[in-house]
Amino acid sequence: MAFKRPDPPSPRTPAERFPLAARAMLTQGMPAPAATRDTAAPRAMPRRTHRQNWPLYLFLVLLPLQNIQFGYIPNLGAGLNFLNVGFLASFAGALVAGGHLARGASVNRWVFAYMAYTIVSMFISTTYVSESANHFAIVKDHLIGFSVLFLVQMSVRDWTTARRVVIAMMLPLPYIAKVAWVQHLSVASWHYSDDLRIPATFGLLGANEFAAFCVTVATVLFAFFLSARLSRIWKIALGIGIACMVLGVLYAYSRTAYVALILGLVTVILAWRGRWKMMLPLLLAAATLPAVLPSSVIERFDSTSVEETDRDESTEMRFVYWNIAWENFKAHPLTGTGIHSFQHREINPYGKDTHNLYIRTLSEGGVIGAVLLLGVLLSIVLTARRELALARNGTLHYALALGIVGAWMGLVCGNLFGDRFTHYPVIAYFWAFTALMLKARELPREENPQ
Repeated sequence: MAFKRPDPPSPRTPAERFPLAARAMLTQGMPAPAATRDTAAPRAMPRRTHRQNWPLYLFLVLLPLQNIQFGYIPNLGAGLNFLNVGFLASFAGALVAGGHLARGASVNRWVFAYMAYTIVSMFISTTYVSESANHFAIVKDHLIGFSVLFLVQMSVRDWTTARRVVIAMMLPLPYIAKVAWVQHLSVASWHYSDDLRIPATFGLLGANEFAAFCVTVATVLFAFFLSARLSRIWKIALGIGIACMVLGVLYAYSRTAYVALILGLVTVILAWRGRWKMMLPLLLAAATLPAVLPSSVIERFDSTSVEETDRDESTEMRFVYWNIAWENFKAHPLTGTGIHSFQHREINPYGKDTHNLYIRTLSEGGVIGAVLLLGVLLSIVLTARRELALARNGTLHYALALGIVGAWMGLVCGNLFGDRFTHYPVIAYFWAFTALMLKARELPREENPQ
């Protein structure tokens, strides 16, 4: 009998023959296994928001509105007025915001030293003048204006907050222009006279101080408009703000402000990296401006003369005050006679200001005060030039540095014929813009400037 071979084993199943395909069919529709720590996709972190210093925003809105501060906001006595309460509330808000001063900023150190010496100078003045009871209030208001530099730095921790600070300073500009226009219409005349000079919202100061404020704000906003990549809404708002401030300069009839504004705007254009784009508009403006300016403005500008035979009374008396201040400095060269002493008749028989910040600083602060003032001014412009070189084109960082360079030029020029440095409504916005420039390097990078 023949041997029967056993049947061969059955062929392998498809699952055994194609294990990968079978595994894919079995796992189809099943939830994917949890990813390991190494392969997990990064989750988007929520955008961090910082506390806002709302009292500071309100404080900035009202600072240049002296007519509202003293006409509508009650003074409760015992120091409970707008300026003191607003400063304390803003300082408390800055502490709550949890920010800090810009690290390594030389401007802060110079300003701290200047403020400290101002307090010392207040005590020095009591030894030279008899009526110094109001010096404490004057110095306090002076230092509050300077303190805006620190309040803004301590409050700004991101670009959202920085933009809100700028918005707060732009909000009162249309109202200021309206007040200036109404005052101008009430005294308008074809030919110039001193009656045309208006203080607008700077009721306790004057036309020169109001015009200096307008020069600073117009110059910085012009730098924003020119160099920052911003949305159309921002550009329109900036254009309105610039127009409001230029109107204020025109109808304040301040010859110094006219020159300061021109210097500030030209400095911005010359420092801007895209300045060649402005050559044709500048030529057109230079050709058409004399034809569109009011006759009273042209007459006021033409009245400026330093020739002895052609000086008006205002210009002539300034030379008299400067000579008195210089003689007082030579008599007290180291410390001067103390802050706010020159207007006293013990020092100046005319009882008037010097109408020149630098000569008055020599007279009242001596060499020490002059060195500190020079240190403050130089630290600002050197820092602005450094930031201008480091910042990226089109960013708010670049626009802030550019604006400070131009505003600094206008400020230095304006103080040649007056005091545009110690009055808080005049100088507060300059310090606020400077604070934003100092903090800009420490803020998160601007990915898409808007």
